[in-house]
Amino acid sequence: MTGHEGLPFELPDDPDLRALVLRARRAWEQHVPAPGEAPQPEPDRDACALPAGRPSSRLASDRACVETNLARKGLWRTGRALGDINDALGIVQRIDTGQALGALAFDIIVWVCSRWRELDDPTARAVPFTLTGLADDLGWGRGGGACADLADAVDALTQATFRARVFNAAVREVRIDTFGLVDRWERGERDRPARPSQAGFLVLGDWLLQQLRAGNITYVSWSEMRGLRGQTSRRLLIFLEAERFRGRWRRVVDPALLTSLGIEAGRTGHRLATVRRAADEVTRADNRYTWVGVEDGERRGERVLVVRRREPAAAPPTRAVDATRTKAVGATGTRAVRAA
Repeated sequence: MTGHEGLPFELPDDPDLRALVLRARRAWEQHVPAPGEAPQPEPDRDACALPAGRPSSRLASDRACVETNLARKGLWRTGRALGDINDALGIVQRIDTGQALGALAFDIIVWVCSRWRELDDPTARAVPFTLTGLADDLGWGRGGGACADLADAVDALTQATFRARVFNAAVREVRIDTFGLVDRWERGERDRPARPSQAGFLVLGDWLLQQLRAGNITYVSWSEMRGLRGQTSRRLLIFLEAERFRGRWRRVVDPALLTSLGIEAGRTGHRLATVRRAADEVTRADNRYTWVGVEDGERRGERVLVVRRREPAAAPPTRAVDATRTKAVGATGTRAVRAA
């Protein structure tokens, strides 16, 4: 071993190994600030903004979508502990100890499913994501703690685990599955010394990804959904979009339907009033539903949700999410629509 001027160690005698050590030393010195050199302050930038040149974290079109089970399941309730209750598809139970999922969490999961479809890549597991991009699509301002509120809602989606009766699009049958919705997420990082910025992303859970890849999707207009002020109105709109019918449709207003719509008011009169308000708002809004209302049923004290909707003159062409073009029909008659 021989010494080398300026180095705190001796260099090996082998020429090739000696040259390798010197190259590594020079590379290290390029990333070490000179003595007395103060680090430069970071620019004042939005911590949750997507860095320049990265994939967009905004919706690309008004054509939104959601996994069809999520449109019909009673997962979106203010109360966390669901217990063993039933919705339009059957049993639903929240089995984790996380915070409640409400209207905001439902809107976010519609956004997530829509962004995944827009990637047009069935192999993708993650979607580009920033809190400010989500806030913009929701019509929120960026101040007043908006990012913190959205982060709390995404955290709740990440923690939520359910045991529920759902249509499993992979095996094309209704079964009881245990599943989550979001695996993990990162809001992204700003530029730092010796480390470039990192884009934010959100990773879909295995069950949700499998369902979307199989084409178990319900489409909805993002502007029509977000244009409804009431959270029950938005739930009702997407619930109806997931139902396969033409012209007129009737359904008894029973506890299963109320659970699917996330209605938890204690008294029967209050629950019916909530359904009526939502039905009235959907009817008055700009969509394909010409009438949604609650009428008397055939039995004493029975109430029925009655819906009339117009069909488009011609359905737009669609393209399958994966290589095989399939139509999956669940036991409930809800069609698994192909992604466009």
